[in-house]
Amino acid sequence: MENLNLGILGSGQLGWMMIQEARKLPVKFGVMDSGERGPAVSTSDFYMKQTDYRKFVDSCDFVTYEFENVGIDGLKYADDEQKLRPGLLPVKLKKDRSLEKEYMASNGFPTAPFTVAETTSEARRACRDFGKSVIKYASGGYDGKGQIYVRTDEDIDRVEIDGKCIVEEMIEFECELSVIASRDSRGKILMHTPSFNYNQSGILIYNYAPFPNSRAMEITSALLKKMEYIGVMGVEFFLRGNEVLVNEFAPRVHNTGHHTLSGSTISQFEQHVRTVLDMPLTGPRLLKPSAMVNIIGRKLDRDLLETILKTEDSKVYWYGKDDARKKRKMGHVNLLADTVDDLKEKVEKTIQMLYPDGVSSYL
Repeated sequence: MENLNLGILGSGQLGWMMIQEARKLPVKFGVMDSGERGPAVSTSDFYMKQTDYRKFVDSCDFVTYEFENVGIDGLKYADDEQKLRPGLLPVKLKKDRSLEKEYMASNGFPTAPFTVAETTSEARRACRDFGKSVIKYASGGYDGKGQIYVRTDEDIDRVEIDGKCIVEEMIEFECELSVIASRDSRGKILMHTPSFNYNQSGILIYNYAPFPNSRAMEITSALLKKMEYIGVMGVEFFLRGNEVLVNEFAPRVHNTGHHTLSGSTISQFEQHVRTVLDMPLTGPRLLKPSAMVNIIGRKLDRDLLETILKTEDSKVYWYGKDDARKKRKMGHVNLLADTVDDLKEKVEKTIQMLYPDGVSSYL
């Protein structure tokens, strides 16, 4: 068969891993970005800037996105040409958190109580109504950016906002979990095993699977169906007793699915490529308990790299970024073990190797 051309909007590490994982398939990959030339450019077959979005879309059989904060012109044109997968609705919802939350609420998906605030006085009033609260700017925030935590009356008095925000009741949840799932153009839905996620300062530090939760999988399936979604989606949940609440969804491959590169019969990245190109899908199975530890805000010297690689069943994924600033994801480590307890022990040892002064020093 002739090669299919898949266009990727955005050039970050998610696109890079998508290309790397699907190189075994007869697919050529194009990357379009604003000119930053991130990691995905180095492995792509062709690259164009956003100003050439018409030429880019016309040269592709289908177009997907590895990050939702990409130029809207390319998204709209690809959607008009019926080439955009997932479609325009999911990315529109992600570009404005208020739309995402309102979509969830109006369609009966369980979330924390929230309200939309456009002025400081509205935000402060909502915080007083909820008590402990989280303020999230409607646009531009990810990995803990654009968020304000409000716990006391003094915190409320210090609140100042300069744009539309979501004010959300701070949930006293037991843990966070996520589901990585896919839906194809014929409506077939498949799911990876849910994972337990540990975050600090709004950034994922590590996660592991299995962490089964049938209710989270049911909600994810309903969301995919409602959106008539095509592709891989990551959905994050708060677990409070028997209650499962949607935190947010990501209309793309997701950081909490990186462990599937090692631990599953098919990774989230190859699954996404197969899905958007209408290739056959197989049910992903977890081969062994698997985990991912993010490498954040630091580089790896030779000694540290060798120490990590001496851990049995470990793999290092380095994204090729030059500037190791705080909060920036530079790579990750995947780990496998025979039992979840052994896996947790490996995770803890890896975190100690990467962050000898504590994780907070790198955030």
